[in-house]
Amino acid sequence: MAVSRDSEEPTGADSRAGQIAKIARLYYIEDLGQRQIADRLRVSTASVSRALARAKELGIVRIAISESAPAAHSDLEVEVERRFGLRECVLVSRFERTEQTYRALAVEMGGLLARLSKTGSTLGLSWGETLKAIGERLPENRRLRVDVVPIVGAMGTIETGVYPNSIARSFAEKLGGKAYLVNTPAIVDSPEVRNSLMSDSNFEQVRRLWRRLSTIVLGVSGLDVDTSVYRGGIFTKSELSRMRAIGGVCATNIVVLDAQGRPISTPFSDRIVSLTMLEMREVDNVVLVAVGDNKVAPLRAALRGGFAHVLVTDVECARALVAP
Repeated sequence: MAVSRDSEEPTGADSRAGQIAKIARLYYIEDLGQRQIADRLRVSTASVSRALARAKELGIVRIAISESAPAAHSDLEVEVERRFGLRECVLVSRFERTEQTYRALAVEMGGLLARLSKTGSTLGLSWGETLKAIGERLPENRRLRVDVVPIVGAMGTIETGVYPNSIARSFAEKLGGKAYLVNTPAIVDSPEVRNSLMSDSNFEQVRRLWRRLSTIVLGVSGLDVDTSVYRGGIFTKSELSRMRAIGGVCATNIVVLDAQGRPISTPFSDRIVSLTMLEMREVDNVVLVAVGDNKVAPLRAALRGGFAHVLVTDVECARALVAP
């Protein structure tokens, strides 16, 4: 991709072409988001989006895909699909800067959601640092008008940005839909409280939304201190240690799975306010997304569970997943 200083605009439009070139530079080279550019230049995000499209038409931005680039990994994608019985595997390159890897993830997720979602459909989101990062960088596609709802109760703190409702708002803003909130705790005090809460008439709106889900996006976490479930204050070191001791390998939507992807009974299993694993299996499109070396074992376990239809990850992680 190249950002050129030349333009085919006539002389009278030099100022306009100059602004288009500036917006293109800020977006493609300086890595600013469309909202950041709009705030900086005091224009609407719609104006920024139109300017980026116009930049391609004018030749200010030229995008080229190298035949030798590592971005085309179709053979590896097919191998992962076959190994784990997936409908689709989408791979991105892993960059030295995590920010760039997240940006690549967001671009691929934007295209994937556009393919999987019909206008007016409902998207369910889990939580975590990866989904937070994707939501912040997701390309705008407001014409899609996809509503978004968390599939787990509130956890962590709003300040971390991985709070489920915050992530739902971020995705909904980019996808042109409404964000519905789940304000009950993800883990309550007792099974009785959980059952009463989920059968309460006030929770029925959330249940109706969950029944309408066409796609859900899940993250996956290991069970150690280098994870969002620990950094977000969801579980303590001792709790994570006990989960590992009984065979736990990973958690997705705070359900703990063993190495074969089977749910493990924990002291909080019957106290979770969330879409259940059985309900997930009724959803048409279940997308699992994670990147990084520390996600290989958690992803392998989750994929063996057989509930995911699509995997989005990085190339190095995929190679490790299919290694002998």
